[in-house]
Amino acid sequence: MSPPILTVDILRHGETEAEAGKLYGATDVPLSDLGKSQALKAAKIIHKEPIAHIMSSPLKRCTWLSEKLNTRQHINTSYHIGFSEINFGDWEGKDIQTLIQQEPNFRQDISQLKPPNGETFTDFEQRVSTTWHDYISQHMEQGGHHLLVTHGGVIRLLLGQVLHIPKQHLSSLYIPHAAWSRITFVQGESPMLWFMNHHA
Repeated sequence: MSPPILTVDILRHGETEAEAGKLYGATDVPLSDLGKSQALKAAKIIHKEPIAHIMSSPLKRCTWLSEKLNTRQHINTSYHIGFSEINFGDWEGKDIQTLIQQEPNFRQDISQLKPPNGETFTDFEQRVSTTWHDYISQHMEQGGHHLLVTHGGVIRLLLGQVLHIPKQHLSSLYIPHAAWSRITFVQGESPMLWFMNHHA
């Protein structure tokens, strides 16, 4: 008998109501009307293969879709702060281009990020990695199709681990709103990336 396959589609939330060009991580901004439409279109395609479980960041821009699917499709849904976006501390709400000029590592080497009164990249990486590996271990034996609704920074980190991308280059991965990537797991084998940034 073949070992079970665990398939995880990792979806970034849709467009938000945050002002364009501003940085938001831990700030709990809601989806825009376009963002809601984007999320629903993506979910419709992903759900062509029945979803066994949804895991979501607890921030509103992710929970909106998770709650919709839970209500409409009665899919088992969980929320975990470990899949939240990085907390940028005093940088929250700042202009991104200004930050790039003031803090070159913000784009050049994200692994060195230490936002004042925020979360260092090292702490962020440890939080996300621990939550991710715990989740995979918990569901590996049963397998099935799972959906993780989360953020660009989280997705870059997870894809970087699968593809063995050096941490300092993670900011070069472009993750559009409402795009998803698929990773499969089989016990005793390395995870496999099937596709990246699929878009409705």
